[in-house]
Amino acid sequence: MLKKLLKIATWIGIAAWFVVVLGFVSSESNRVLCNRLDVILSDTVLHRFVTPTDVRQMLEESDFQLQGYPIDEIDIRKLESTLEKNAYIKNAEVSTDISGRLEVNVEQRVPLVRILPEGKGGYYLDTEMEVLPLSEQYTPLLLLASGNIPFPDQNGEAKDQLGELFSFCTYLLEHPLWKEQIVQIYVNKSGEYELIPRVGAHHILLGELEMWELKLRNLELLYKQGLSRQGWNRYGTINLKYTNQVICTKR
Repeated sequence: MLKKLLKIATWIGIAAWFVVVLGFVSSESNRVLCNRLDVILSDTVLHRFVTPTDVRQMLEESDFQLQGYPIDEIDIRKLESTLEKNAYIKNAEVSTDISGRLEVNVEQRVPLVRILPEGKGGYYLDTEMEVLPLSEQYTPLLLLASGNIPFPDQNGEAKDQLGELFSFCTYLLEHPLWKEQIVQIYVNKSGEYELIPRVGAHHILLGELEMWELKLRNLELLYKQGLSRQGWNRYGTINLKYTNQVICTKR
């Protein structure tokens, strides 16, 4: 019985100690001033739309009182939402510690394709089909789509076309051959798609975006069985518009 009482008393003492320690830490954190701001960016090797300097400038321009101010008075959620208003930032997470350190973790958006509509300024579509403006400080090497492509702020039909283009670009960039071979997509006034390859002097007439997986499968067979033997510069045009045949026109 005595041992049981001692055991209970021990656990009560440990619990009381934790309460005292937590109260001390809480009271100390209330007096801690922010003395350091660290900005951590993800994927800086692949994409550099945003720099740590940019993040600091965003916070300064939003009139946040950070360094030198009580860390428990900093509105972390407001910091995060302010940063996430930037088109290039997908997610922002802010944390603090009792040493006075404020850490800002920023995840950048990943561009998928650069789009240059005829007669208008360009933009990017990212991997989640979000629209990103062109950047003045960074230009990634991406698949290019140009020609008769709508702006995303137009009608529902334009959004449908962009959705089809997004799906097609995603397929190309996930395919081991096409992600290296296709460097540009051109949409003509008839809404038909033409592809510009990296290797070879030909251009590819894909036609409308229907059954394009089958059309590209036929092209892959031609590459492996025909052009690899006859030469990549033999033809000027490869027509895939008709799903059951491939028509090659000599240069």
